[in-house]
Amino acid sequence: MEVLRGEGGGAGDVSVAGFGVEPGVDEARWDEGLDGDEFRLVMDDVVASLRGECGDLPAREVQGGLDAARRGLRRASLSGTEVVQVLDEQLVACLEEAGRVQAQAEAVAFSLAREAYGRGLHTQVGLSLVDWLRVRVPWLSAEAASRVMVLARLGASPTGAVLADAVTAGEVAVHRGAVVARTLLRLESSLDPDQRQAYTDLATAAAARVDLADRDLAVVCQRLVYELLIEAAPGERERAAHELRTITHRNVGPGLTRFTIDAPDSAAATLDGVLTSHLAAPAPGPGGEPDPRTPGQRRFDALLSVVGRGLSRPGAAPSSARAAVILMIPFDQTTGTPTGPATTATGASVPARQAAELACTGDVTPIWLSTGREPLVLGRTARYATPGQWKALAARDGGCTFTGCSTPPQWCDSHHLHGWARGGHTDTTNMALLCGRHHTLVHQHDLHATITGGTVHWHT
Repeated sequence: MEVLRGEGGGAGDVSVAGFGVEPGVDEARWDEGLDGDEFRLVMDDVVASLRGECGDLPAREVQGGLDAARRGLRRASLSGTEVVQVLDEQLVACLEEAGRVQAQAEAVAFSLAREAYGRGLHTQVGLSLVDWLRVRVPWLSAEAASRVMVLARLGASPTGAVLADAVTAGEVAVHRGAVVARTLLRLESSLDPDQRQAYTDLATAAAARVDLADRDLAVVCQRLVYELLIEAAPGERERAAHELRTITHRNVGPGLTRFTIDAPDSAAATLDGVLTSHLAAPAPGPGGEPDPRTPGQRRFDALLSVVGRGLSRPGAAPSSARAAVILMIPFDQTTGTPTGPATTATGASVPARQAAELACTGDVTPIWLSTGREPLVLGRTARYATPGQWKALAARDGGCTFTGCSTPPQWCDSHHLHGWARGGHTDTTNMALLCGRHHTLVHQHDLHATITGGTVHWHT
């Protein structure tokens, strides 16, 4: 290809030759499928590229490709009466192709989110990447956004970029890459740079293997943790075990949650002491009948008993309202009885009968809600919210009230909507919960909010 210039030799005289196309002849084509307008667009892009005027071309490529994909998917969408006409073999082939399209779309979305994370677009509005993604892409689940976040976080490091690049290229699925990323982030502080690179390369290669099931990939990641502890020297082993401490939980089914604890030996000894103490021993019934609980149930009850004692602190005032368990119970004002399931500050559901029973225990703070879910107003002359007022705010707001933020109430402060120094009262009707980031943001920009029907609306 050669670049031809006019007599003046200026940048504005650039034309194109060497493509089998005569300059100024629109009828010439590389591909008979291009019409005149499409051909001109292609040639405009080529000339603009030669002139260095093509800064927005990547964005146009992304947007154009996504628009074309969306149009293609609309074309591929079949109604219920149409899809039944697809033969079995064709149905399987189309399903496999749809899976490939979905995987490619996830890779594109991750590459964009990864760049947004690197630019700090989420921090400009005081949100975590997960919350920012869910505001910008509302149909994205919290779990999917968390996968993107952990991959983007790992990809910001030189060694982690290997995995993130593989996900961007579509070589590793997002959900498989997230499994690896969570393992590598746990191990990060316990590995030297060479070890981090070796572990990342090994785990990335495993995640890219299509013949390796998700379950087997999880085993590979667990093996990396095991190998680290085995190979470490005794002193380093204890430090690595401390760094690897964690608790995870997931829903097993309606009304049941599974907690998994990885505890260093020193902490495990403490837990073992609780689980094998007299609190977990069989307790005969009043008539001497055997304890009907299984050993596992007794150990659970022992652990919960210790946790309950720590929360309630018998004989002493609680050090912080945030250490209490809050139970929000809807009730009928005429009968004074619960009208439905209660919820905790984290959104867990408790059946109405159990809620009424728990409301009588010392380590649970019941907050009775009216039909409109409005807690009682607690007027005070003090500047700071009382523990009771903070609990009422937790019941009403459910966490940080700033748009898009999902920070739970335990990590929030009470904020006066009409400043206390300006004559505002310390009442729940004049306060709202804000996390640390947004509390600072609100004060920096002097943002205002109103409360309508128990909901806080920030005017940004």
